[in-house]
Amino acid sequence: MNTSTTPFTVSVYPIQQEPGVWFANYMISEYRNGAERVVANVSMRHATHCSEAKAKQAARQAGKSAAARMQRSAQRRAPSGQA
Repeated sequence: MNTSTTPFTVSVYPIQQEPGVWFANYMISEYRNGAERVVANVSMRHATHCSEAKAKQAARQAGKSAAARMQRSAQRRAPSGQA
C-alpha cells in the first residue's frame, strides 16, 4: 500500500458508448486549504474497451500517472517545506 500523502485524488468513470464498447473518463481533484478544486477532467474516447472493468483499469492507470506528474510539478514550484 502506498502511504505517501498527496493533495490529488483520482475519480474513475467508465462510459458505455454502445453495447460492448466502453471508454474511460477520469477526473483529478486537488484539496488545498479545505477546498476541493477539479484540475482535470479527461475522456479517453480514443481508446475503447470491450468491458467496463478494462475501461476502469485504463482510466485508473492514466489518472494516477497524470496526478503523479502534477504532484511532482507542484513540488518543484513550491518553496521548500511547503509542498
